[in-house]
This record gives sequence, C-alpha cells and structure tokens, in this order.
Amino acid sequence: MTTKLFQTLAAATTLAGIVTTAGAANAASLSYTTQYQYKPTNGTVSPDGFYKTDIEDIISVQKFNSKLGTLKSVTIDFVGGLKGDARFENRSSRSTNVLVDLAGELKLELPEGVERFNITPTQSYNYRVAAFDGITDFGGASGRTVDGLSATLAQTKTVTSSEEFFQYFLGKGTADFTFKAFADSRVVGSGNFDSQINTYAAANLTVTYEYDPKAVPEPSAAIGIGLFAGIGLLSQRKKSWLKASN
Repeated sequence: MTTKLFQTLAAATTLAGIVTTAGAANAASLSYTTQYQYKPTNGTVSPDGFYKTDIEDIISVQKFNSKLGTLKSVTIDFVGGLKGDARFENRSSRSTNVLVDLAGELKLELPEGVERFNITPTQSYNYRVAAFDGITDFGGASGRTVDGLSATLAQTKTVTSSEEFFQYFLGKGTADFTFKAFADSRVVGSGNFDSQINTYAAANLTVTYEYDPKAVPEPSAAIGIGLFAGIGLLSQRKKSWLKASN
C-alpha cells in the first residue's frame, strides 16, 4: 500500500509540473485589413476599389480588444493607388511629344484635421503623335486614347505606447481615419492641343497589434488542491486498512 501511495504522488507531481510549464505566456500579434469603399447614392460599387477623385470620406479599422492582453505597439501600413485614363488630340501642323502625368495626393487624418499619413503616387507616360490629321477623334495618327494608367505608393508607421496617437487604437469599436484623395494629373502637348484625363484613387489600410496576452490561470493550483485531497484520502484509507489488519 505504501508503494502504491508514493507511485500515485510521483505521478501527480510530474503532471503538475508539466501543466505549469505549459501555462507560460508569449508575445502575440493580431492584424486587421480594410479597403476604402465609397458609398454611392445610386448603389453602384467599384469592383476594384477605385473611385473618382476628389475624395474625402472615412476609412475605419477595428480597435484592439484589451481583454486579449496588454497592447505594446501598433504598426500601420497605408497603401494608396491611382489609376487613370486619358485622351488627347494634336491639332498642330507638326508632330509633337505628349506627356501624361498621373499624380495625386492621398492622406489619412486621425482625429480629423491631424495628418498622420501623406503619400503622393505618380507615374509618367510619354507618347509621340503626328501632325493633325483633320479629325478630332482622339485617335488616328494625331491622337490617342489610353487606359490602364496606374501608380502606387505605400507608407508604414509604428506607434508605441508613449505616443499620443496610440490611444486611438484602444477601446471598443473602430478607429476612424479621414481619407482624402486629390488629383494632380495633367496632359502636356503642343500649343494647339485638346486633352482630357480622369484620375481614380484607392486605399488599403492594415493595422497590426503587438501585445502580451493575458496570462492563463495556472492549472497547477487546481492540481495541487486535488493532490492534497488525494493524499488525505489515501491517508484515511491507509488508517482504515491498518485498523482492519489489527
């Protein structure tokens, strides 16, 4: 009986040690990604997320749930994109070079009026067209219609708990950025020239939270209670066995 008792105690002690080790906490991260979505009154939504500038609207991201643990830092990745289309006609009597600049300024503010991000994606395209062919059709030898113009730029910032900006990511609900997108595109050609250009903008926002998870209650405490209860039970059984044998 004594041998069985010590075998039981040894097994229980080993198990308690294993569970205690497994309860140690490690740093963790959690990411949320959102894309700006314009809410048109006619119900039409762009399938690729690009909308005609100028834009001033809200883009939101989920805040950190403090029930998960202690937030240490916030990394924000802001990706802004432009796309465009243009058409032009050279009405000059000689050939000319045409420069198409797709450009814009994309901002994020939080709170409204306090600029946190500012990116200016740009991309230039060059074309050569002939002297005016007599038809203003934005095609032929003297004109061109182009699609698929694009430009992208990204910016990343990491915010720590010592910065005032950090507070906007704590609590319930969402952190709401004011998103602004302004076009600065242009078409440059000869002195006698017709042109049009459209600029569209898109934005993606990813927020990554680095945090220390809340410690999980150690099961070893419960095991310890059970262990002492087991010792007491086995002790009582031992006493009963000794009385019966006398």
